[in-house]
Amino acid sequence: MGKHTVTEAKAKATVIDMKGHLLGRICSTVAKKLQNGEQVTLVRCEATNISGSHHRNKLKMLDRLRKRTLTNPKKGPFHHRAPSAMIERTIRGMLSNNHRNQSKRKKSALARLTVYDGIPRNVERKKRMVCPLALRVLRLAPQRDFCTLGRLSHELGWQHQADVANCEAERKARAAKYFESKKTVDSLYAEAKAEASKKHSKEAALLAQFGY
Repeated sequence: MGKHTVTEAKAKATVIDMKGHLLGRICSTVAKKLQNGEQVTLVRCEATNISGSHHRNKLKMLDRLRKRTLTNPKKGPFHHRAPSAMIERTIRGMLSNNHRNQSKRKKSALARLTVYDGIPRNVERKKRMVCPLALRVLRLAPQRDFCTLGRLSHELGWQHQADVANCEAERKARAAKYFESKKTVDSLYAEAKAEASKKHSKEAALLAQFGY
């Protein structure tokens, strides 16, 4: 028999737009994908929603910020202010319950996760997905209160909210410019195709029989 060689399968890569998703639901879904070997990239983490009023969630986070090692605060726990870091910390807690959360499976799963505030240039041309099981408009009752992670982070010390908003405005301007140029090219292509079909009606009819 021939010698067996092990080849690693390519991990499935997914880009998820976090805008309008509920924090706990989307993080649990992402954690399961990571444990199944998929690569996941999260963008626009600052637009993630949390159920409950803004005031109530802010009080809960302020209470959590007080928790520290009494004898030496340098030992942690460390509290992040950036929305992307908060989401990464939330997913990390869902990956493993092993001793000190240092299992090999958890480390390899967390290495497949990438989080961003806003949408950087290296991701903006990729297709972004949503998770219907975690969308606020589908999973939260219309009369229920909710808040945005970006606003909470800003009020707790995150200093880059304006920078991310400016980058998002520039990205949307680039996207609008690209869409206008794409519409122009598509219209010119349609006109050229129609004109060619008129000149070569016999060939066009023959190609239409085969689905072209």
